Amino acid sequence: MPLQRPRNSSLAIAALMLVLSVLQVRWAWIGDSGHEWERMVRSDVRGYYGYLLAVFIRGDLGHEPADPTYVHHTPDGTLNKYFAGTAVMMAPWFAAGHAVALLSPDAPKDGRSGWEYMAIGLGGLVHVLLGLLLLRALLTGLGVRDVVIAWVLAATVLATPLLQYATLQPGWSHVHSFLAFAAFLYVVHRLAEACHMRWLILLGVVFGLIVLIRPVNGLVLLAVPIVAGDRTLALIRRVLAHPLHLVAAAVAFSAVVAVQPLLWHAQTGHWLEWGYRGEGFHWDRPEVLRVLFGFRRGLFLYAPVLLLAVAALFALLRRSPVVAWSGLVYLAVNTYVIASWWIWYYGSGFGSRVYIEHLAVLTVPWALALHRVGRRTWALGRAWMLACIVLHTFQYWQYRHLILHHESMDRNKYAWAFGRTARVDMDRLGGNYQAPPFNPNGMSLVLKSYNNLEGPSPHWVGGRIEARPEAVSGRHVCVYEGDEFGITFIARAGILPTGRALQLEVTAMRYEERAGDSFTMQGVATVQGTDGALIYYEPFRMNLLAGERDGTWARLCYAIPLPPLRAGEEVRFYFWDQHRNARMLVDDLRVKVFAVNAY
Repeated sequence: MPLQRPRNSSLAIAALMLVLSVLQVRWAWIGDSGHEWERMVRSDVRGYYGYLLAVFIRGDLGHEPADPTYVHHTPDGTLNKYFAGTAVMMAPWFAAGHAVALLSPDAPKDGRSGWEYMAIGLGGLVHVLLGLLLLRALLTGLGVRDVVIAWVLAATVLATPLLQYATLQPGWSHVHSFLAFAAFLYVVHRLAEACHMRWLILLGVVFGLIVLIRPVNGLVLLAVPIVAGDRTLALIRRVLAHPLHLVAAAVAFSAVVAVQPLLWHAQTGHWLEWGYRGEGFHWDRPEVLRVLFGFRRGLFLYAPVLLLAVAALFALLRRSPVVAWSGLVYLAVNTYVIASWWIWYYGSGFGSRVYIEHLAVLTVPWALALHRVGRRTWALGRAWMLACIVLHTFQYWQYRHLILHHESMDRNKYAWAFGRTARVDMDRLGGNYQAPPFNPNGMSLVLKSYNNLEGPSPHWVGGRIEARPEAVSGRHVCVYEGDEFGITFIARAGILPTGRALQLEVTAMRYEERAGDSFTMQGVATVQGTDGALIYYEPFRMNLLAGERDGTWARLCYAIPLPPLRAGEEVRFYFWDQHRNARMLVDDLRVKVFAVNAY
C-alpha cells in the first residue's frame, strides 16, 4: 500500500512542536546566562514543585521551611497555598529527571538539579503536544476539514499566551490544564458518539484532575453542549440510563479529588483548608472590560485572534444554536469569574494566562464556523490569523527581551513599546502599580501626607533639600546628584493600623535635565521590624517610561500592596540611587495609605 501524504494538521503540529521545543531550550533552558533552567521553578511553580520536594525528597510535608511564596504557617503545621493537581501532572517528569540526577555524579540530589527542572519543561511540551493531538482528533470527529484544523491549531499556539507558557513558563498550571481540558472535550465527544459507557469513568478521572488543578475550572462542564451540540439531551438521558457507570464515574472523580484533602490532612490534621488566605473574589465588582480589552493583560488586545473565535460563535447562531449559545454562556460565565478575582490581571506575565485552558473549548466553535464559510471568507480568516500570529510572536519576542513590562503595562507604555526592537529599548520601562489587597468590604483611608518640600513635614525625613528655579511649587526640591538616598516617608504601626493589609499609593514629580539622567534610580517600599530587619521589600525601576525629552517634569504614580503590620513595625518609601550616578530633582510628594476593612 503506498504511503499517504501527511495531513496538513500533522505537518502543522510537527512544525509547532519544533518551534516550541527550540524556543524552550534556547530561552528557558539556556538563556543569556547559559543556565536559565535555574529560573524554571519560581513564583507559582514554587508551590507546585514544593509538594514534590516535601513528599518525595525531604519528607517534611506539614513542616516545610519558610517560603513566603507559598508556605502558610498555622498552629497545626505548614500549609501549601496551592492545589495539588499541577504537582500531580508534574510528578512523572520530576521522577524521571530525579532518576537521571541520581545517576549523574555531579548533579545535586536534593531535587533541584537541572535534570529535574528541564524535565518539568519537557513535560510541559509533551502535555501541549498531547492536547493538540486530542483537539485534532476531536475536530476531525466533528467533521472539520483538515486544513481548517491546521490553521486553528497553529493560531491557538502562536497567537495566544499558550506560546509563552509552553516555552518560557511550562511549570505553571496552564499547559497542564490545557491538556486536561482537551481530554475532557474529547471524551465528551466519544460519549456523544454513543461509544461504550466505560468512557464515562474516564470522564470522571479527567474532570477530577481538572478540579484538582484549579477548582474553578470545574466550569468546564458548561462546555459539554459545545461539543455534543444537538445531541446534548440524548447524551444526558443516556448517562442517566446507566446508573452503575455514573456511580463508577463519580467514584473515579472522588478518588482523584481526594488527593487534596489527604494532603491537607497530612499538613495540618484538617480535611478542609483554604490555602488562599487573604485572597478571594470580588463578585460585586468584576473588572470585565480590563480583563478583555485593558492594556495590562487584555485578552483581545494581546491575543486579537480570539476575536475570530467570538465572531464564530455569532456566526453559528443560525446553523448550530446549541453550540453558539452554549459557547457564549461559557465565555460569559468564565470571564465573570476570572474578572472577579481580587488581582484580576493575575500577577506578572504577557497577555491573559488564565484563558489558556479555555482555548481548548474555543477551538470547537472557531473551527466549526470556518469549516462552513465560503472561499472569500476563508481567505480573510486565514489572513486575520496570520496577521495575529505575526503580531503575537513579535510581542512575545518583545516580552522576552524586556521591551514590554512584565507587570505594569498601561496605555502609554504600550504606545511607547509598539514596534520597538532596538537593544537600547530593552529593559527601559518601570513603575509599580498593583491591585490592592483582597478587600470584599472595601478599604479605608488611614493616612494622607503631602510634602512640597517648603518646610518640615510629618512622616518625611532626610534628603538634600535645596532651592532650585525648576521647582514645581514653591522654591525647594529634593536633589539627587550622587546621593544614594533622598527624602524618605516613614509611618509606624500605631499611626497605621495593625493586623490589616495595606495599600500604599505614592505620587511624585520628577525632573531630568537630560532625558535618562535618572534611569538607574529605583523606588523602594519596605516594612521593617523594630530591629531594622526587612519583613517586606519591594524595589522597582522608578521611571515609568524611558526619558525622551530634556528638561521636563514627569508625574510618577505607584500603588503597592503591603502586608499587615505588627506592633513596632514601620512602612518606608524612598528613591534609591544604588550606583550614585543619577541626576534628578523630586518635588510635590503625596502619600496615601489605605487599610482593608474587616471581613
